[in-house]
Amino acid sequence: MIYDFIYLLLLLTGIVILVENRLSRIILFLSFQGLLLIFPVIQTHEGDWQHAISLIVLVVLFKALLTPWILNWTANKSKMNESTTPRFGYLATLLFMVLGLVLAVKITEGVSLLSIPVHKIGLIYVILLVYVGILCFVVRRNWLALIAGFCVFENGIFVLTMVLDKGLPFGLEFGSFLDAILVIVSGGILQLSPHMHTKERKL
Repeated sequence: MIYDFIYLLLLLTGIVILVENRLSRIILFLSFQGLLLIFPVIQTHEGDWQHAISLIVLVVLFKALLTPWILNWTANKSKMNESTTPRFGYLATLLFMVLGLVLAVKITEGVSLLSIPVHKIGLIYVILLVYVGILCFVVRRNWLALIAGFCVFENGIFVLTMVLDKGLPFGLEFGSFLDAILVIVSGGILQLSPHMHTKERKL
């Protein structure tokens, strides 16, 4: 099924963001993951195209364009190193992923009926995507990579909500986009503030 493949791609992009060391590639894959969110929106809003189109515009604007652009701008402005220096190696990260797979399978065993025709393997992919976002907080050191991990986590929650309950009211969905931007902007301000103070002292 095409949508199960999309959920797999969402998970794979999340894993790449988790293990990738180069900041520019993390931001690129985060943007690609944002574009992939269009497909779950289409699947869960087939009977409400007005809502679907509005949500797709928000997904493209916030998830695929604005969020990666803010991250890239902040990285350039703060002259951040390209290498993100993860806290753990690939083997430890793989062990974490195996643990997450076991947990995802256990969780889906108790799910008997979904609001949309999604196979359980697709649901496992989505739960693992949420888990990968959480894992970024454990594995990553670089604060920008941590924010990227938060975005992966939020993307996973966004898809999981639609899969389990066919989405939320439009106002709540729009609020989730704004929350992500506020976190990213706050992180950028915190990162740039020491540089601003240094310039003020020099003046």
